[in-house]
Amino acid sequence: MHSIGILSDSHDWHSEEIDFFLKKNNCDVIKLNFDDFLLKLKNNKITFLNNKKIAKLDGVWVRYINTGSIEEITTKLTILHLLEKMKIYVHNSATVIEKTVDKIRTTGLLEIHRLKSPETFVSIGNQLKNFPTNKKYNYLLKPIFGSQGKDIFLISNPNKSANIQAKGNVFYLQRFLKSEEKKFSDYRVLVSNHRVISVMERSSEHFITNVFQGAQTKKITLKNKLEKICIKVSKVFNLGYGGIDIKLHKKNYYVIEVNGIPSWKGIQKIEEKNISEILVKDFLRKI
Repeated sequence: MHSIGILSDSHDWHSEEIDFFLKKNNCDVIKLNFDDFLLKLKNNKITFLNNKKIAKLDGVWVRYINTGSIEEITTKLTILHLLEKMKIYVHNSATVIEKTVDKIRTTGLLEIHRLKSPETFVSIGNQLKNFPTNKKYNYLLKPIFGSQGKDIFLISNPNKSANIQAKGNVFYLQRFLKSEEKKFSDYRVLVSNHRVISVMERSSEHFITNVFQGAQTKKITLKNKLEKICIKVSKVFNLGYGGIDIKLHKKNYYVIEVNGIPSWKGIQKIEEKNISEILVKDFLRKI
């Protein structure tokens, strides 16, 4: 019997699904919150004073990390790093989360590994008017830490947007790839153990196509080229599981974002197979 911890800042439908299928596979499961951790570091040993079972876990499934101060985020990631050093499997690891939660690092890794992503400009404390953008294109100003389509702005002419302030004083400006159809659309691809589990198309009258923002969804047939790209992305980021956002633009696939702690409730609504059961079985194979 495996002993598993589901670790999150808040537990929701996803935690309940993971819990159910882990127990169905004869696992002993405990739900953990980051705020509950009380560590004692002494005599070459790490002790979890809040729950002695933590040190004996076979695996930890990281479900959700909330926003917070630099100190809070760093400490949460450090806890994950320490769990790995204690030979506890972490799904997804702190290293994976660090590479996917920061859009700059994500885009940089995509470019280095020859995976197409939209043209992007990055600067600390600079003004948009200084960016060498092309007047023919629109651009998206995104927070480097963020999800669910929040705090994203569509800018038609960055050179005339000198008054716009970037969140955290870091400008991440990405070319907006306009859909060839009337609606805005992209793909969310769910991967696990370096294979594609499900693909949905998200479409909206608004330029933000996140399901959280009300986008419409439909299941699509996986194409060979798209599958190869997603498998490569999964291996580059070493995803245990993940959500990959892809845009089809002029017959080319562009990777927009990589999510290391993805939700799958939306994609489950259009998928016949039980995604939670598949993800749990893949997780147990890792252990």
